[in-house]
Amino acid sequence: MEQVLTILIADDNFSDRSLLKSILAQFGHNVICAIDGQDAVDKFDPKTIQLVCLDVKMPRKDGWEAALEIQKNAGSLFIPIVFLSGVTDPIALSKCLHVGGADFISKPYNPALITAKLNAIVRLLVMQKTLEDQRDKMALYNEKLLHEQEIAKVVYENITHSNCLKDAALSTFHYGTDTFNGDVILAAYKPNGGMHILLGDFTGHGLSAAIGALPLADIFFEWTRKGFLMRQIIPEINARLKGVLPPDMFCSAAFIDIKVNNKSIEVWNGGLPDLLFYSKNTNVPVKLVSKNLPLGVLFPDAFECKIDTLSFVSGDRLIAFSDGIYEALSLSGEKFCHSILESLYSGKVKAAESVGWLADQLKNEGVLDNPHDDISCLGVCLDTNIGIDSSEYEVSRGHDEAPADFSFEYVLNADSLRNTDPLPYVLQILTTVPGLSSFSSQIFMILSELYSNALEHGVLKLSSNKKKSSDGFSLYYEERERNLANLIEGYVKISVRVTSDGDDRILILYVEDSGAGFDFQSINYDIANTELLYNRGLALLDQLCDKLEFSKGGSAATAYYSWSLGGEI
Repeated sequence: MEQVLTILIADDNFSDRSLLKSILAQFGHNVICAIDGQDAVDKFDPKTIQLVCLDVKMPRKDGWEAALEIQKNAGSLFIPIVFLSGVTDPIALSKCLHVGGADFISKPYNPALITAKLNAIVRLLVMQKTLEDQRDKMALYNEKLLHEQEIAKVVYENITHSNCLKDAALSTFHYGTDTFNGDVILAAYKPNGGMHILLGDFTGHGLSAAIGALPLADIFFEWTRKGFLMRQIIPEINARLKGVLPPDMFCSAAFIDIKVNNKSIEVWNGGLPDLLFYSKNTNVPVKLVSKNLPLGVLFPDAFECKIDTLSFVSGDRLIAFSDGIYEALSLSGEKFCHSILESLYSGKVKAAESVGWLADQLKNEGVLDNPHDDISCLGVCLDTNIGIDSSEYEVSRGHDEAPADFSFEYVLNADSLRNTDPLPYVLQILTTVPGLSSFSSQIFMILSELYSNALEHGVLKLSSNKKKSSDGFSLYYEERERNLANLIEGYVKISVRVTSDGDDRILILYVEDSGAGFDFQSINYDIANTELLYNRGLALLDQLCDKLEFSKGGSAATAYYSWSLGGEI
């Protein structure tokens, strides 16, 4: 025998006990003898004994009683028990196995038979030891994996979550099938007010699905913070995901841009279920269907960005959800999405209660306790105050050493206007100005309005009268994209100058376009009419700026904005 065992023998017959001890010792095993069942229980040590041999009939405790107590003392350790008996009664022998015996040896002893049985037991012990080692390794690996998952989860949540999700305008629920899941909800305030929101659903489940959310969130938050437009961010996310994800992985997503300045929203839907837009004037929602392929499917040169544009008034609502709702199974194992979603689509559920109502329906069907797929839902209560005065820029005191007086100029011709948005780059420079970073939200609003007016009304010659209705908003922006794509000539000039006098600073923004100008003498700067769908930009500029001047027949505008370093927080 290759493995040496420590064996406990219990037999009240001295000659039988001595004979078996001699046979086992001949094979090289260590043998401990007990004179009866109670003696065997007293001498049993699970840390040193690997095999127990018990005679069936013994004084004080018989073999069956001793076997039960020895197994109890062994706990989780596997200690084979072999019964010794000259009894041939089938019932007695079956009881040996019933109380946990691994085998039995009949008297008188046969050395060849004992050798065979010991070999079998040794193989059993080796297998048991192998299983225990593997169990311990698996437990250690599982503990390590859980620790790493917890760390990864913290990193994942820090990257993909923004405190913007706590905005009162947003309501969400999110249920995953694993610690990590493929659904992600991102929200970030824009520098000029309003908000960017993204609901994404990656293919698959678990960590492999969630890993794609990291580059997506990185671009989403960073580019939104810098002031890039939704139509600029989406192609960048698509290009990044196409470059890093495997071929069979992509992200169905809905990107929502809330523009509080002109009370409109833009929605890009790539592969998600219909988004629902609820107007206060009607219970039946407008369905915003998918018009684009998911992110990460197309190469950058083939990617298109088809966007729906709608106007809103405060109190209108928007709902989006992932396709996990379509995959949801009822308690009876049947899909029931069409029956519950029909109530949303037909307007039977109030828009303000829709997210909570949908969560209750899924909970009542047991879906949220055991989701078949990751499930996410987003509700937005639209309002013109979303993201106003929410700048989160932090600039170190080291910036106070930056130059206080400087100027620069951007001139964009037709080709640049078609392909470039200069505002994020201008804003990046301005946030290095001492103290001005604290007012980056207001500065970006001013820049946005000046540039939008110059491009849309000056260069592209669009009329705001088309925004008089909700449908007109869509037509307006369709014409904007069409005119911009066909633009052959024209320019917009942006000049920036910062001057200082002690701690008092002035920012002068000059924007000129190639258009014919407009009648700036008749501008109505009354911003009190909150139901007005258009022409609010100049009134907003008048409130934000210290002074607003027009020249060159209205084709040039100059905005003055002052601040003091002494008042910096």
